[in-house]
Amino acid sequence: MKDPAGRLLVILLIGSMPQALRGQSQQTASTDDATTMRMEEKLESISAALTATRQQLEESQRQIEQLHEELSQMRKQPGVSTSVPATGSAVADSQPTTGGDLKERVEILETQVKLHDQIKVESNSKYPIRVSGLVLLNAFINRGAVDNIDLPTVALQPPFGTTGSTGATMRQTIIGVEGFGPRIAGAKTSANVSFDFFGGLPYSNYVTAAGIARMRTASIHMDWERDSLEGGMETPLISPLSPTSYAMVAEPAMAWAGNLWTWAPQLRYAHRFVRANEQHFQVEAGLWDPPAPGANVTDTFRVPSPSERSGQPGYEGRVSYGSVDSRGFEFGAGGYYSRQTYPTTTASGAPYTFGNNSWAVTTDWRLPIARRFELTGEGYRGQSLGGLGGGVYKDVLSGTNPITGAPVIRGLNDIGGWTQLKSRFGRSLEANTSIGQDNGFAGDFHAVVLPVTSTASQLRARNRMLDANVIYRPKTYLIFSPEYRRIWTWPIYGARNTANIFTLSVGYQF
Repeated sequence: MKDPAGRLLVILLIGSMPQALRGQSQQTASTDDATTMRMEEKLESISAALTATRQQLEESQRQIEQLHEELSQMRKQPGVSTSVPATGSAVADSQPTTGGDLKERVEILETQVKLHDQIKVESNSKYPIRVSGLVLLNAFINRGAVDNIDLPTVALQPPFGTTGSTGATMRQTIIGVEGFGPRIAGAKTSANVSFDFFGGLPYSNYVTAAGIARMRTASIHMDWERDSLEGGMETPLISPLSPTSYAMVAEPAMAWAGNLWTWAPQLRYAHRFVRANEQHFQVEAGLWDPPAPGANVTDTFRVPSPSERSGQPGYEGRVSYGSVDSRGFEFGAGGYYSRQTYPTTTASGAPYTFGNNSWAVTTDWRLPIARRFELTGEGYRGQSLGGLGGGVYKDVLSGTNPITGAPVIRGLNDIGGWTQLKSRFGRSLEANTSIGQDNGFAGDFHAVVLPVTSTASQLRARNRMLDANVIYRPKTYLIFSPEYRRIWTWPIYGARNTANIFTLSVGYQF
C-alpha cells in the first residue's frame, strides 16, 4: 500500500461505508414487520409439524423396542438361527411354535418393520391417522325361516313349502379410521370411527346382496395414565364383552340372545387403581342415550325415544377387578337406569303420560384356564331392556287390563346372558363354543291382554342361541372360519320355532 493513489482509494471506501450501511438499514426497516409476521406463521406451522413428528417417533420407538424384545425371545427358542435380522412385530402370542411357525413370524416381523419406512397417512391437521378394515365374505345355508338371511338372530314360523335359503353377503365388511392428536392437559388424544354396509338395502323392489354404508361406532378419547374420558357411539358400559365370531359382525354374536350390545351415544369416565402385582381395580361411570325398538316410524326423520322424551339421559356405572393383561382374569359388575315416558290414553280416550323405569344389574367375567382355554360371559337381570339389545326386542307390552279393559302399558321384566369357551390350538387356530338366552317374564305377558293384531315381535317371549366356530389364520391377515349356529325362538303362545345356520366366513384384515 505504498502507492499514494491506492491509499486515497482505501480512505474513500472507508469513508463511504457508514452512509451505505445507514441507507441499507432504512430500507430493511420498512420490511421488518411483514417479515416478522411471515416468520411467526412459519414457526407455528413448523411447531405443529414437529409435534406430530415427535409423537410419530415416540410411537415408532416404542414399537421398535417391542420388536427387538420379541426377536430376543425368539432367538432363545430352540431351532431359531441367531442370524435372524433384528426386525419384528408384537402381533404373535406366546404359544409354543414350530420351526415353520417361527419362520412365518420372522417374515411378519420384517414386514412390520418395513412399514416404518413407508409414508404415513396424514390429516390436514398434520397429525397421523391410520386406516384399517376387514373385507369379509359370508357364505351361508339357512335351514328354517329367519328374520334376516344375511345375519339371522331369531327363528320364525316357516311359510308353507319353505325349507330355508342359501346365499352369500359382503355387507359385514368393516372400514375403520383412527386419528392421533396432541396432548391436552397431559392426556393423549385420539379418535376413531368405523363403518360397515349393514345400513339397509339400496333397492326396495329388487333382491340384491349389496348394502348401504352405516356408521357402527365412533368415539373421541382423552387418556391419562390412570384416567380416561370418552365420548362417542359405543356399546353399553355395563356390557364390555362379546363372543368371538366372524359370521356375526354387523351385530355382535348372541345379539338378542343374551348380549346387551346396542351402539348408542354416550359419555363415560374411568379411573384405574393399579396395584404392584399388575392387578387393577377400575371404576367407570357414564351418561347414555339409549335407543328404543319401534320408536322410529320413518327412515327419514328421527323422533324422540321414550327415554329421550323423559328429558334425562340414561345412567350407567361399572366396577371391575382383574389383570392388566387383556387375556388375564377380570370380573365386573354394573348397573343401569333410564326413565321412560310413553304417551297413551285412558279408557275414556283422555290423553295421559305413562312413566316407566328401564334398569339392569349386570355381571361379566373373563377366566383363563391353563394356557389354551378361556371362559368369558355376561349375565343380566332388568326391565325394559329392548333399547340395550335385550327384552326379546321390546321395552314394554301394550294391551288392555284383563279386569277393567282399560289401556295398559307394562314394562317387560327380563333375564339373560351368554357364556363362551375359547380353545387355542397354537397361534393360527382357535375354536369357540358359546350359548346365550334372552328371556322375558311370562307373568308380564299374562298380565296384559295383547291385541289380536300383535306382531310376531310383540309376541316373542324367549330367544336362545347356540354357536360353534373354528377360526384358522394361515397368515396373520387371512381368515377362514366355518361356523354352525342353532336358534330357538318361543312366542308366548304356540310352538317354538327353530333354525340351523351354516356359515363359511373368509376375511382379509388390514
